[in-house]
Amino acid sequence: MATLKPRDFIKTVFIDEVNAIINNHPYIAFMVMGVGIEFLGKSIDKSLTNWDTAHRSRKDFNDAIKNIPSLQKYEPFIDSHDIYSSLRCGLLHSAVPGHSITLSSKTEAAHLLQDNGRLNLKVEDFYADFKLACEHVIADAYPTDNKMEKPFIQVPGDNFNAGTNIATGSTQSIQITVMNTTSGI
Repeated sequence: MATLKPRDFIKTVFIDEVNAIINNHPYIAFMVMGVGIEFLGKSIDKSLTNWDTAHRSRKDFNDAIKNIPSLQKYEPFIDSHDIYSSLRCGLLHSAVPGHSITLSSKTEAAHLLQDNGRLNLKVEDFYADFKLACEHVIADAYPTDNKMEKPFIQVPGDNFNAGTNIATGSTQSIQITVMNTTSGI
């Protein structure tokens, strides 16, 4: 069984797997990126010792947008379009974006186009910014006792290679076994 650290998880799931689905399943890609932004916010909070601290979703999402360079262009939309509720919550809680945003892909509509009070997010452009944000978090330095340096999840099987795209062609799946970061497991 392979054990992944958060950097491996970010690379495998948020970069490689989202990239693999973006062309054929852009709507699902938006769902994953919405929660991914929240995860990146948790990652950069070096004072946060636990991945599952309750009641932080909005804070973590907004902190990622405010503090990760490639996401900072979305900061004006935190308040004007409540991007947290419209994107992350809308898609994850009811599978539809909030009224203040629209989602597009390919040539349907321009990225960050505002029309009738709604903000359009184009999946290809949004993913480019999201991927840069993931790479920024992966490249950052963390103290050795930080949650980013500790085991995060376990993947069944002996031949898993971190960075392998497990979304395509493989019958292997991630077993979401979140490691207890407070006990040092």
